[in-house]
Amino acid sequence: MYIGAVFLSLLGLVLTAYAGISATKHNLSVSGPGNIKAVSETEICVFCHIPHHEREGTPLWNRKMPTSVYTLYDSEFIQRISYPTPLQPSEVEGQPGIVSRQCLSCHDGTVAIGAVYIVRGTELGNAVIQMQNVNPDGTLPSNLRTFIGTDLSIHHPVAIEYNPNVQVTFGDGSVKTVELVNPNPLPPIKLYTYGGKQYVECTSCHDPHKQNKQFLRVDVGNLAQDFKQTCISCHDKPGWTGSAHDTQTLTYSDTNVTAHYGEGSPVSVADFGCGNCHTPHRSQGKPLLRKVEEMTCFTGAASAQNLAPCHGTGGAKDIESLLPPNRTFGHPVMTIVDMHTPLDVLYGTGIPRVPTGSKGIEFVDSKHAECMDCHNPHKAKPGTHVAANEWYPGQVSANQPTNIVSNVLAGVYGVEPVWPQRWTQPTTYKTKAEAQKEYQICMKCHSGWALGSVVTDCVTSFVSSQSGITLTDQSCEFNPYNRSAHPVVMTTNEMLALGGRYAAPLTNTQVLPPWDANVGNQTMYCTDCHGADSESTVDPKGPHGSTHKFMLKGPNTNWPTKPDGTLYTTGDVKAGTTQGLFCTNCHDLTQAQVHMLTWPGPMYSIACVECHVAVPHGSPISRLIGYETMPEPYNYNYNGVLQLKMRGFKWNTTISNRDVYAPSCGGGGRCHNTNAGGYDTYP
Repeated sequence: MYIGAVFLSLLGLVLTAYAGISATKHNLSVSGPGNIKAVSETEICVFCHIPHHEREGTPLWNRKMPTSVYTLYDSEFIQRISYPTPLQPSEVEGQPGIVSRQCLSCHDGTVAIGAVYIVRGTELGNAVIQMQNVNPDGTLPSNLRTFIGTDLSIHHPVAIEYNPNVQVTFGDGSVKTVELVNPNPLPPIKLYTYGGKQYVECTSCHDPHKQNKQFLRVDVGNLAQDFKQTCISCHDKPGWTGSAHDTQTLTYSDTNVTAHYGEGSPVSVADFGCGNCHTPHRSQGKPLLRKVEEMTCFTGAASAQNLAPCHGTGGAKDIESLLPPNRTFGHPVMTIVDMHTPLDVLYGTGIPRVPTGSKGIEFVDSKHAECMDCHNPHKAKPGTHVAANEWYPGQVSANQPTNIVSNVLAGVYGVEPVWPQRWTQPTTYKTKAEAQKEYQICMKCHSGWALGSVVTDCVTSFVSSQSGITLTDQSCEFNPYNRSAHPVVMTTNEMLALGGRYAAPLTNTQVLPPWDANVGNQTMYCTDCHGADSESTVDPKGPHGSTHKFMLKGPNTNWPTKPDGTLYTTGDVKAGTTQGLFCTNCHDLTQAQVHMLTWPGPMYSIACVECHVAVPHGSPISRLIGYETMPEPYNYNYNGVLQLKMRGFKWNTTISNRDVYAPSCGGGGRCHNTNAGGYDTYP
């Protein structure tokens, strides 16, 4: 009775599997529905299984196994996080990869599809079951979607341990885990145990007997939906649930995507999820990206950018059209390719890289700017710190000026400089698994962490290919110990408390909304000043690209020269002809007495850059003043003449000509020719 029950149970399982596989392309008999099938063989199971005299492999294996040596999957991420690397799929039962090698006995193209050991008790020896639509030697044609080949480096790794406990620690003590569901994948994903460890095999995701799209174990909807759920059954990306790529309902207009992944129905970004960017087979970029770097973001799973609800030209949110060379100035996403690598923020100036010879973030050999440097596609949500019709924060309470990362920047690596004394380049940077403030993202590249040591002051050895201006270390410029700096890192009142700054914040009458509220207690974003041409209308917000130099944005985008090439002066302020001057987006220059002096002669029109540094991030001198001994680009070179005139400056609540020492500024020596001392020191 007991033996009979077991036999009936096994028979039921066999019949169930037989019934399921008969309608799939794994029915390789002459009755199979696929193009690759037997010429005359009627048995279905014999192509993989035999009830007696089975060979190496389970269950009851009948196929000849490939002896291939495979090129295994590897990546900088695996090595940098010290994750166990894949093993060569074993030919020995009970070792990692044996199940995957069984699948590869058809799919790697080295063994004839009809190469089985026994058919109805007869050993075939060197003979094979004759098949239709295969290569002359009986193997799988390489032009088919199902062909894997022996290069497994472009496919999801198999014979790889599933270990969710691996993590890497960043400089600030934060960690990034390997981001796997802990402790085990969600059902019905299957792991295989060898030597007490769990491993991923082909059949972790695929059930070769299941009548389902691409034999996926997950069956929740169409192929796109199954694809997404399969991925997130193992991969636990923090912030994924509710993210833009998890919820966006815009659909592909590519008929191939609709037919294959939607099975005839529209496919939305939310439906496809992970599959918009990643593919488990035949990836063109790492980690398992559908296309190389930014082309993945532009095109998704579509065959062309304008057929995808993505970020390419003609897409739902076109970023590609904003980037150089389409716009003159911007991040070189499209002009420097094949450079970004996962966790490259860990490998700044002087840090030995893992693996040896790989890329990091240093400009000397790894300069790049990719979408993933500023955006985490697994966590980003719609929404910047600026309302839809504004170019800088409005006076709505939710959009008050701050420097906290906005939704689109959530979950991005960053660095925090360890601030030294004023106007000194930081030499220590703490890497962060997630930046909390926007400048920490920008500082990955615009600081010594990437740029290396400065040559003089805060000036580096690199020259911008777009503007022709020497690059500067912005962590040096925004150092809160400086005498003056825009409040990107901390508020001006907090800077005062540090002791490096002593000049009081501007008054509320000297700045325009929203900066006129709670003056001295605000911070700001780098992207309050730098962004696209028309952020309040048609351009997606952010410093992707611009026709304006330095990607300056807002109603006024010129600095320090006018469109005709001449310099803006105090005369323009007094005459009300500062249209286009970038500073007037936020500052009411008429409310600063020094700009409105009415004395005659050369005092009437003093160029802005005769007093102020031309890179107005920060200065060792109060009120962004520069001294004539400062180097370019702080000392603006106008037609071959360096413009700064001062040798000494001290801030005072009331104007005195002795607060400035500038004997070369003109006025016949009557104005600032006396060195009264007590000035801000430089260097």
